[in-house]
Amino acid sequence: MVRMAENIKESLGLVHVITGNGKGKTTSGMGIVIRALGRGLKVKIIQLFKRDTGEQYFFENLKNYHIKYAQFQPLHPYFKKYTPENLESLKKELQDFWNNNIKDLEEYDLLLIDETGPGLNWKVLDESLIIDLINNKPKNLELVMTGRDFPESIKDKADYVSEVQLIKHPYQKSVLARKGIEY
Repeated sequence: MVRMAENIKESLGLVHVITGNGKGKTTSGMGIVIRALGRGLKVKIIQLFKRDTGEQYFFENLKNYHIKYAQFQPLHPYFKKYTPENLESLKKELQDFWNNNIKDLEEYDLLLIDETGPGLNWKVLDESLIIDLINNKPKNLELVMTGRDFPESIKDKADYVSEVQLIKHPYQKSVLARKGIEY
């Protein structure tokens, strides 16, 4: 059962950055999505550099909720060494994906852009696009962005900046990412 709080939409419109080198940035963003859906809010999720994720399958099978899900699926620059030419091609692909998916925002209450930080850090996502989005998004659209290495200019514009810190991770013992846990 969805429970809409009175006047909830009037309180929306803040910007979140969830960053750092630890595990849990996407998980934190998805937690905000789940809370929003539980309150009857309309959500759009854009995942960059991800495919075959547990959250993708979950949301694709979720009924009775207003959610739009889009993925830009090239391999994450953290896991693949791209040549300068590959990065330029990736930038064009991402620009096309962005133009196709960052519209109709007035239809949503919450927008999650997962892995924004790496897109900015690898210069395949223009910082100006994010600044323009922050400055010109619908007034009551809550914006959540995740990923490592956000530039200070974006963090300065955010209302929330949370840093997930790596203290210990099984990867340090050669345990690879596991379906259902890390993705």
